[in-house]
Amino acid sequence: MEFLQHGVSPARSFSSMEFLQHGVSPARSFSNTEFLQHGVSYTQSFSSTEFLQHEDSPSRRFYSTEFLKHGVSSARSSSNTEFLQHEVAPTRSFSNAEFLQHGVSPTRSFSNTEFLQHIFSPAWSFSSTEFLQHGVSPARRFSIKEILQHRVSQARSFSSTEFLQHGVSPTRSFSSTEFLKQ
Repeated sequence: MEFLQHGVSPARSFSSMEFLQHGVSPARSFSNTEFLQHGVSYTQSFSSTEFLQHEDSPSRRFYSTEFLKHGVSSARSSSNTEFLQHEVAPTRSFSNAEFLQHGVSPTRSFSNTEFLQHIFSPAWSFSSTEFLQHGVSPARRFSIKEILQHRVSQARSFSSTEFLQHGVSPTRSFSSTEFLKQ
C-alpha cells in the first residue's frame, strides 16, 4: 500500500499497527487497513479496534462498517456497507463498496486497498463498484481500478474503465497505465 495522504505511513498485513495521524491511537491484529482522510481509519474483518474520525470511540468485531464523517457512527454485521458522507444518499446491495468523495472511503473483502482522500482512491479486485465523486456516474466490472481524485487518474490492466473525475472522458481496454491530470 501506499499512503500518500497527509504523510500517513503504509500498513500492510501488520500484526501490530499504530495509527499516528492526528493522534489516533493504535490498532492491532489487522489483516488489512485503510487510512482515511483526517485520521479516520477503516478496517474490516478485525477483532480489535476501529478508529472513527473526530470521535475515537472503538467498535469491535465488525465485518462491515459505516463511516459518517464528522460524527461517525458504526454499522455492525451488514453484508453491504453504506457510506453516508455529508448527507450523501446510502448505497445498498453492492458486492463491493461505493466510494464517495470528501474523505468517505471503505470497503470490505479487499486483499489490499488504499483509500487516500484528496489524492487518490484506488480499489482492487472489485466485481462491481461505483465511484460517486461529485455526482459522477458509476463504473462497473473493473478488475483493477484506481480513481485518483483532485490530482491524477490512473488505470492499469483494466478490461473496461471509466475515469469520471471532474468530467474526464472514459478510457477503456488499457493494459498499461494512463495518467489523467487536471
